[in-house]
Amino acid sequence: QIMKYAEQRIPTLNEYCVVCDEQHVFQNGSMLKPAVCTRELCVFSFYTLGVMSGAAEEVATGAEVGLGTVSPPPVPWGAGLSLQSLLCPKVVDLLVAMCRAALESPRKSIIFEPYPSVVDPNDPKTLAFNPKKKNYERLQKALDSVMSIREMTQGSYLEIKKQMDKLDPLAHPLLQWIISSNRSHIVKLPLSRLKFMHTSHQFLLLSSPPAKEARFRTAKKLYGSTFAFHGSHIENWHSILRNGLVNASYTKLQLHGAAYGKGIYLSPISSISFGYSGMGKGQHRMPSKDELVQRYNRMNTIPQTRSIQSRFLQSRNLNCIALCEAVITSKDLQKHGNIWVCPVSDHVCTRFFFVYEDGQVGDANINTQDPKIQKEIMRVIGTQVYTN
Repeated sequence: QIMKYAEQRIPTLNEYCVVCDEQHVFQNGSMLKPAVCTRELCVFSFYTLGVMSGAAEEVATGAEVGLGTVSPPPVPWGAGLSLQSLLCPKVVDLLVAMCRAALESPRKSIIFEPYPSVVDPNDPKTLAFNPKKKNYERLQKALDSVMSIREMTQGSYLEIKKQMDKLDPLAHPLLQWIISSNRSHIVKLPLSRLKFMHTSHQFLLLSSPPAKEARFRTAKKLYGSTFAFHGSHIENWHSILRNGLVNASYTKLQLHGAAYGKGIYLSPISSISFGYSGMGKGQHRMPSKDELVQRYNRMNTIPQTRSIQSRFLQSRNLNCIALCEAVITSKDLQKHGNIWVCPVSDHVCTRFFFVYEDGQVGDANINTQDPKIQKEIMRVIGTQVYTN
């Protein structure tokens, strides 16, 4: 009976609060990682019990965790989690950068979701950051005091925490929240990364819970699947990593419009999704393919001031793009040339994530339908994460 219960219960842990065991009521459905619910009593218990309290301490070790050290997932694209893999300094640095981008956005009242729930270290009975009483200025002050991860790896954890507490007593609790609230599985890709993406900042990104992956596999068997890019401005990813990639068309979350109808927008051509990511002149302007090609050629002829293996994200000027797997022959997928629209969120799953900094531009000519590109994607998948 215990075994039967475990078989049924473990795959659904992400659907229930880790404290009260009540089922979550998330706006866009459950995500991959278990999480605490928004009830204040559960938030207090979550921090009092010390769940994830050692996360920042693990960051202080500076260990780089690659896919080669992660156990094979029990199902395709794995529902399994490796806590240590979430603590790679680059991953935490990325989470902090996304939080900052969302908080500094003029649209923060819409896209900075979820807002932190952080217990006041000086008064454990109150919330220093409360979603019901949002204070963006105080949050910004605490975030400014959060040291970069590259600085956190230069001394003992206790000394670093002491320094953070001197700067702002809410800085360290906020960093813990940024780490523990991430509900996607992110792992820094090793050297066998997708070289055609021309960035050293490459990550495996899995966010679909087991139930969604099961539905995706069922549709994939019926209709087949392929890979396509999804571009979204860096300010949106703080929420995407915690709420999932959703159909934002005709909602307050929509940014670029929905010229081809309601759905998740994808493209097999990198230049199109680069445009949606904001990789161009002006924050949200979509550059033409020729402009991206010119910028790519120019950036790749300028001598690099730092190694391409730069370990950390050192800029606040970031752009990002995701590589997704999507069901391709279903009647639900609408193709308008190289712009694809998928209204069914179960038919799109994130797989990889790429970050560009300091005006760096990726190759605008990548086509995921090119056999050579497909072969390279499948090589990385086959050698690192995919199991049948």
